[in-house]
Amino acid sequence: MKMRLSLCVFALGLTHVLEGQNNSTGFHVTPKETVPVFEHCGHIEEDAHAQQTCFNRFIMGHIMNELQWPEGLEENGRVFVEVLFDATGKIIQVESVRSYDDLAAIEAVRAIKSLPDPVEPAKQQGVNSNYSCIIPVSFER
Repeated sequence: MKMRLSLCVFALGLTHVLEGQNNSTGFHVTPKETVPVFEHCGHIEEDAHAQQTCFNRFIMGHIMNELQWPEGLEENGRVFVEVLFDATGKIIQVESVRSYDDLAAIEAVRAIKSLPDPVEPAKQQGVNSNYSCIIPVSFER
């Protein structure tokens, strides 16, 4: 039986925060605020929305290629994983913040930890900044 794993990045959207950002109405990247830039997205300059879209798609594609159904996992469900990038662009923390199953949480964290480091860090007002995002990962058979 073929299993299907899906990542709900676009259905739910990534939740992300630049250090110092405190906006209860939601977060929108502006030209002075940029997400970390992966090598695949390095060609995009000056367009914060396009950078955000490329960031989301790159993460989604990477996780879809990396994610595996854990042996012993019996139910479909969703895991929410927080990723923290430091001001140099390195991934310094990956942890499950909500999960329906421990096996799914371990696999989602493993897949996300395998992301390459970005080639450029997030920026706020032109200054390198920490960046945090929550990635929803769905496991479906």
